[in-house]
Amino acid sequence: MKIKKVAIRSFGKINGRTFEVTDGINVLYGENESGKTTFHTFLRCMLYGMARMRGKAAKNDPYTAYEPWDNPAGYGGTLWFEAGGRDYRLTRNFSRERREDALYCETTGESLSVEDGALDKLLGNVSEAVYENTVSVGQLKSVTGPELVRELQNYMAGLGNGADASIDLGRAAQMLKMSRKGYQVQASNREKEMQSLIIQTEDAMTRLEEELRDIRERYKEAREERKRLAPSEKRAGDEVVRSQIAALKRGQFQRNLIFLGLSGLIMLLGIVIHLPLAARLVCFVLALGLFGLGLFFNQRDNEEIRVKEKARENWHSRLSRATSEGRSLKEMFDEKAKTYVNLRDEYQELLEEKNLPGNENVEIEALTLALATIDRLSGNISQDLGERLRMRTSEILEDITGGKYEEVLMDENLRMSVNTQERVVPLERLSRGTLEQIYFALRMAAGEIFAEGEDFPVILDDVFGMYDEERLSGVLRWLERQKRQIIISTCNKRDIETLEKEGISFNRLDL
Repeated sequence: MKIKKVAIRSFGKINGRTFEVTDGINVLYGENESGKTTFHTFLRCMLYGMARMRGKAAKNDPYTAYEPWDNPAGYGGTLWFEAGGRDYRLTRNFSRERREDALYCETTGESLSVEDGALDKLLGNVSEAVYENTVSVGQLKSVTGPELVRELQNYMAGLGNGADASIDLGRAAQMLKMSRKGYQVQASNREKEMQSLIIQTEDAMTRLEEELRDIRERYKEAREERKRLAPSEKRAGDEVVRSQIAALKRGQFQRNLIFLGLSGLIMLLGIVIHLPLAARLVCFVLALGLFGLGLFFNQRDNEEIRVKEKARENWHSRLSRATSEGRSLKEMFDEKAKTYVNLRDEYQELLEEKNLPGNENVEIEALTLALATIDRLSGNISQDLGERLRMRTSEILEDITGGKYEEVLMDENLRMSVNTQERVVPLERLSRGTLEQIYFALRMAAGEIFAEGEDFPVILDDVFGMYDEERLSGVLRWLERQKRQIIISTCNKRDIETLEKEGISFNRLDL
């Protein structure tokens, strides 16, 4: 891919400017705050679009930062570029009122759809993260970000295993982890609910056991009571009481006859026989006394009969109560015993269910296995491609340092050290200028790997601030030899002077 012309209609502080870009090295020169980073950002937004944030994040997003105040309707521009041997024109308007994304092939006269991915195909499906971490080096961002590590791991793991290199294994792993977290929450809730049910069932069983023991004791007492009032004994006792009552009634009747007869006979004698008055009074008093004595004995017998009948009624009442209570307690015991058996069975089922893996656990195991597979793929860079990246980074570093650093060593997380002619030096012991060179070499090597089908322009925005003259000359000479399009944004005349000193031709663009 080669950029031919950039027309910025209105973007940040740049308005109505057109820049003709040539092959080889282009130098965009301007003082500080003149718009170099704006130009750099414009190219990225033209290639990858501009997503607008929401809420508080919208206050500091690129859309707000570069939205023009004087001409918001013209927010955007046009980019002419070549890709795959054909010329294209890309027009974008970022304004929310007049949003436009138009891609036109000037070679064939065909209009293409940005939304359907036509532009992505022209860019070789190189993601924005790859672009930002390889060929496009922003101001103060020469060190690669963690996105490059993930993109390289995805790319290498995919190619190394015969898969699609565009698959984002990192995003897939993140989605799997989120899904697994959801199942873990469900499993935890299920375990808590299950434990709560088990405890509730245990408590219910304990209460039932206590109730059954109480009922059993009461039933035992009722049974013993009924046994004491067993039918054979009851008949015997009842017969005795009835005999006693009958005897009392017979005795009462006999005494009544005797006392009434005697009192009547005496009274009659006192009336019939002509006795003196005193004798008659004695007979009358004696007759009354016998009658009263008869009443006394009759009342005593009636009281004793009532007592005997009351005892007989109590006997029957106790027997009936003991029988009824025993029957009721037995029914209650049988019912609660049945409930207890059901609870015990339910308790056993709960224990078995608790020990069995639920659907959530099965899903968690499956997701864990999938994550382990992804970790294995993305955590271990394919040896062939990893070695290729390391070797190409080493070649570029050796070239731009004049052979001072011959070899770069790196692990699967792109943690690096360098091998000099004398020893291996970790990055933390190197100068900032050397670190800039190493990360530059890594970016360029990674860019070659990602854009094998179509070379991207190398876009450098004020990245040589920590380079001394020797380092700067080495990098510029290397860039010239690549025979690819380079856009260097700078506010430092030293960069231009070094190009002229080295005899390197370039196209100057002034802001």
